[in-house]
Amino acid sequence: MASGLREQGEGEPALVLLSGLGDPAAWWWTAPTPQEARPHWRGLEGEPRAGIAPTLAQWTRVVAYDRAGVGASPLPAQPHTWADVYAELDAVLDSFQPSQPPILVGHSLGGMIASTYARRRPGRVGGLVLLDPTPPPLAAPPPMPLPEPLALTPFGPEEVAPGALGDLPLLLIAPDRPATPAEAPGRTQEQLDARFHTRRARHLEWLTLSGRSRAVGVDHSGHYVHLERPQVVVEAIRAFWENSA
Repeated sequence: MASGLREQGEGEPALVLLSGLGDPAAWWWTAPTPQEARPHWRGLEGEPRAGIAPTLAQWTRVVAYDRAGVGASPLPAQPHTWADVYAELDAVLDSFQPSQPPILVGHSLGGMIASTYARRRPGRVGGLVLLDPTPPPLAAPPPMPLPEPLALTPFGPEEVAPGALGDLPLLLIAPDRPATPAEAPGRTQEQLDARFHTRRARHLEWLTLSGRSRAVGVDHSGHYVHLERPQVVVEAIRAFWENSA
């Protein structure tokens, strides 16, 4: 069972929040400072600001957890495979036994996990909200250290085949323009432009996975759309949730 499990609010369908690579679940409740966020993100200066979870919890149940080796969860004996990652999420859903399938809200790698989990466990997921998700890889991941202990094998083409998710409601929220070096330190504008256009093309492909998909573009935002433009993201999730309730 994953550690760092935290929940707030009441209502159905519940929202289960899945963090990006190496990001603790605590960031859904409190936006990190620069010291807490680096090297993942630039963080937010000044007094601590609430994340989106407390606002979401005003109208429904919100659940988040730390994957193995992240935040409050201890390191696993071996790097986690996709099967281990899905088993963690199985255990989280089993722990609070929702009366109807919850909506998975995944940022970055969390979006990939949410989408591929929904394909494997279709009866357990009522909808997907993907926040600038990392598209499923069709090739092996790069041989570099990861900020959490994962041993993830590449997916096959069937993971991104049109209609792979049937008519599962899907909302994809992503920046509508490239990030700047100030928002993503360590990269040039040319690199950020290329990343944006490649990622957008993959996102457009991703929208074909479901017959009930739509996209929301977020202005003045980098990769962490839920931390940089929380109100826009909350409003989009609220509308999606109301159509699913």
